[in-house]
Amino acid sequence: MYWQAIYTLIYIVMVMGVFFGLTSWRLNRRKTRHPLGQDVKLRRQPGEHLRMRMSKALEYLLYRFLVLLLLLPAAVFIAALHICSFVLEPLAVGILAAPVAALMFGMWNIYYGLGEVMNLKLGLFGERVVADQLEGLKQKGYEVFHDVPCLGGGGRFNLDHVVVGRGVVVVVETKTRRKLKGDKEGHKLSYNGQFLAWPGGKTSTGELEQAQRNAEWLRKELKTHLNVDTVVHPVLTFPGWYVTGGPPQAPVLVTAHKSLPNFIENRFKPRLTEAETDAVARHMNRLCTDLGYADVE
Repeated sequence: MYWQAIYTLIYIVMVMGVFFGLTSWRLNRRKTRHPLGQDVKLRRQPGEHLRMRMSKALEYLLYRFLVLLLLLPAAVFIAALHICSFVLEPLAVGILAAPVAALMFGMWNIYYGLGEVMNLKLGLFGERVVADQLEGLKQKGYEVFHDVPCLGGGGRFNLDHVVVGRGVVVVVETKTRRKLKGDKEGHKLSYNGQFLAWPGGKTSTGELEQAQRNAEWLRKELKTHLNVDTVVHPVLTFPGWYVTGGPPQAPVLVTAHKSLPNFIENRFKPRLTEAETDAVARHMNRLCTDLGYADVE
């Protein structure tokens, strides 16, 4: 039985090795070449960074499955069998519990990974929903940019959506959150200009602060690269939530995603000339057009 277990482990390792070897060989031994130049770049789509993170999370989930649910429990089981041949029977029972513990650890790890993938998918879907809502602004003289890559003091981050047109610049931060079950008021979010009040009595300000930081980063970016000093309006939206409150003088506009186009079109006064607006739009386009062939899936 001991040698049969070793043969099983060797078989699993060989199958995994052949799988990854063939995959690598297939990707690197093509007899054709790409028809487009390597310098061709694409413009980012809504939730691009979330899509990339979800793709990596799914790959990591596959590795977890192969290693933590197949290889690790098998290796621990073989080691336990070998140790049991040298110890007394009462101790052997405890040692043989090690493979079960390894299997449980693998299952918990994969369960955690699945939760991460589901959260990323929810966030991606929310950004797509908001992007669709903003699409109508293009017919009214605005340009809309998504997933703008940024570099700040805390590292890399992204602006979910940037709207430029009619002399205004707006940064929209999207937060897609699940609602409470069994609560008739669980879909309502209120805003008093200072903090967000959630169902159940919880309050938060972190989302508001993030929206303000994003707007300030873009303001400095335009000042540094275009010498355009203008107001960048921060907007925070929660897809699917019913948002109440939000006084006009509040530093951050908080609204439901379906109300976004109307607020952007009517609430903000023009601050830029037509030439400055065009310059800002061109700069945003340069920032967003950075996806190469390896980034597209």
